[in-house]
Amino acid sequence: MLEVGQARPALDQLDFWQQADLIGENILATQTLYTPIRKSVFTLTLQRRFLLIAVALLLPAIGLRLFTTVYPFIQTAALSVQSYNPAFPPAKFVGIGNFVKAWNDPVVRASLGFTLSFVGFSTFFQVFFGLIIAHLLNAQFRLRGIARMISLIPWAMPMVVVALGFRWMFDDQFGMIPDLTRRLFGLNSMRWLIDPNVAQIAVIFVNIWKSTPFVGLLLLAGLQGIPSDLYEAARVDGANWRSMIARITLPMLMPIIVTTAMFMLVWQLAVFDLPFVMTGGGPGFSTTVLAQKIYLESNSLNYGYAAALGMILVLIVLVIGAVGLALFRRFEVE
Repeated sequence: MLEVGQARPALDQLDFWQQADLIGENILATQTLYTPIRKSVFTLTLQRRFLLIAVALLLPAIGLRLFTTVYPFIQTAALSVQSYNPAFPPAKFVGIGNFVKAWNDPVVRASLGFTLSFVGFSTFFQVFFGLIIAHLLNAQFRLRGIARMISLIPWAMPMVVVALGFRWMFDDQFGMIPDLTRRLFGLNSMRWLIDPNVAQIAVIFVNIWKSTPFVGLLLLAGLQGIPSDLYEAARVDGANWRSMIARITLPMLMPIIVTTAMFMLVWQLAVFDLPFVMTGGGPGFSTTVLAQKIYLESNSLNYGYAAALGMILVLIVLVIGAVGLALFRRFEVE
């Protein structure tokens, strides 16, 4: 609003919002005598009206997010401090009793250890082999588009189908993989899905095979964003391919590598379908992941204990996410 006696500035000297306010004032001045009821509408600036419209459009999405995310989290947190079994009501407040029980539960410790090993080894080799695949698919050769399409087939396959297929392939009596290892390497004593340690390796191997193409696709997009002039200048200076990878590719790709690794870590912490279908969590509980333990406790109607395990999983995700965010900011600044 202009003060009394203040000169009205030229329209081209104002920014967008000031021009909009000035136009609104002119409309208000011309319509005051004819439509006094609309005066309250024009008392709001155009910027504030846009803000109100944006809030009104976002409210349904915010409400849906609160209902599907915040409410279940609060409900899970409340259940985690209770001993609740719907078959034997009512619920009893136990405080940290469920967490103490989880700490002393050997199955939880074993499943947590395998979950961290599964996620750590899978993510490392997925990024390692994904970087190799990205380099190969970024090269210039004929039928490169078909090669890129074929490389995504493992990632496009449903996880349950992959788990069933590899369960048959690892079968000790009729599977193709044990037969090949006997013929090529003479490993007659390797029981792929019977020996606990070998079963863990088999599950991790299948997960790496399944998700590496997706990681390679993300890293390929990052590689294509690196200017080719940098490599040409390095070749002129006499750098070999090792030096170009160490001094150009990895530093330029590091933010994408960190982001992809953190995404895969958090995503695979909640893995359930692969070990459940491929081994059922066995032999014993050697390939049981924490998400499967939560599922088993929920099926046993131990909702309070399952909720406590869920909160432990959330805490692990938060810690890994915080570390990943710190690493991303560090490499982004560098």
